[in-house]
This record gives sequence, C-alpha cells and structure tokens, in this order.
Amino acid sequence: MQEEKIDLRDYINVLLKRKRVVILIFLIAIIAAAIVSYFTISPSPIYKSSIIFSVSQIDDQAVVNITESLEIIKSSVFLNEVINRMDLEINARQLKSQIEVKNLKGTNFIEIFVVDNSPEKAKNLAENLTEVFIGQNQGKYQEKVKLVEDRLKTLEEQITEFEKNIEMIKKALKEIAASKELSEAERQFQTSLLLSSSATERELFNTLADRANSLRVNLKSYEDFKIINNAQMLVSPTEPNKKLNILIAGVLGLFVGIFAAFFLEFMKKGK
Repeated sequence: MQEEKIDLRDYINVLLKRKRVVILIFLIAIIAAAIVSYFTISPSPIYKSSIIFSVSQIDDQAVVNITESLEIIKSSVFLNEVINRMDLEINARQLKSQIEVKNLKGTNFIEIFVVDNSPEKAKNLAENLTEVFIGQNQGKYQEKVKLVEDRLKTLEEQITEFEKNIEMIKKALKEIAASKELSEAERQFQTSLLLSSSATERELFNTLADRANSLRVNLKSYEDFKIINNAQMLVSPTEPNKKLNILIAGVLGLFVGIFAAFFLEFMKKGK
C-alpha cells in the first residue's frame, strides 16, 4: 500500500512538473482541430431524412414478409425503379450507399433513412422509396380484401334469400290457420311441415349471419399500408460535426500530452 501511494504521488508530481507540456499539446490539438474543421476542410454537409410506414396486415399477419422487404428495398431492381422515377443521375450502388432500412422490433413498421448533401433531396428520396414500395405491394392487400368482400357479398345474398323464405313460411302458416277448407288433421300436418322447414331455414340463416358478422369484424381490423411518420426536411446538417471533432482532438491531445510528460521524465532519469 505504501509503495502504491508513493508511485501515485510520483505520477502526480510528474504531471504537475510537466503540466506546461500537457497543456501545450492539449491546446495545440484543439486549435489544430478547429482550424482544420472550420477553415481547411470544407466537406459537403450531409443531411438525413427518415420515414416510417406500416406494412398492411390481414388477420394480424403482414401481407408481405418484412425481412424480405428490407432486402428488396436495397436491391438494384427496386432502386433502379426509384432512380428512373426521380430521373436521378446516379446508379443503384450509389443510391444504396445513401439509404438504411430497418424494421422496428415487435411491429410491422419499416423505417427508411436517407442521407444526401441536399435536405430537400433526402426528403424526396425517402418519400419516393416508400411510395414505390407501397405501390408494388398494395395490390396484394387489395386483392385479399376483395376476396373477403366478395365472400361477404355472397353470404349477404344468401341471407336475404333465407329471410324471404322465412317470411314466406310465416305467410303460409297464417293462410293455413285461416283456411276453412282444410281439416284439422291436414292443418296440423301442413303446419308441422312448415314449422320444421322454418326451423331449418332459421338455423341456416343464423349460421350465415354469424359468418357474415365475423367477416365484417375482420374487415374492420384489416390495416392498409400507412405512413406513420412523414419524412422531414432538416434545416441543420447531421455531418460534419465540427464540435465533436474538436472534442475528440482535445481528448486525444490530453492523452498525448500525458504520455509526453512521462516520456520526458523517463528520458531525463535515463541520462
């Protein structure tokens, strides 16, 4: 413990003794970084825009495979369609380097990031990437929805027929009850047949009505493609971060200064 305290005290003494060296190197690093960041290097500013959209769902299942969709959006075929649509003077590889696509975990949301040296172009790229993807896949959702709607329409037509049949049976029962030409036995026999037929029609009617109601509930739960968060046109660039550059240079300068202080002390003792 005593040796450790002595060593630590020695280290502190070295730093205090060579503090001018440490401070000088620290200041040189910061000044150099500031000059390079603000005056020497003039890189094009980089702007980032992002957009979030939801993939359509039927019965709580996405109509397209989200993992595959992420790869499709980055594919050359897809990107070339966006390039042609926007009349861009770049190729698919260049555009791919500007985008990032990810799925928000646990959701059917896809987020597209786009970087560009123009904030307006970054925003337009994000919007067009989304529009092209939705345009390519929305037909799948609409096709499945139409199948359900057609099935519901058929059920509703059948339900209407059963309603007519039930009304006709009620009307026939009233006519039999009011008829004076039928004997009591005939009246009871025909009434029994009609009541049996009415029960069958009613049972089928209820079954079809339940199916139709279930389909209506399902249709309400279906979700089409939807923009969750519109692309924004950023006013300030995300890169280069000049303040961060200076901060990093300052930290590195401090470490180099400390190293230089101990190195000079070591060289002095060596002599």
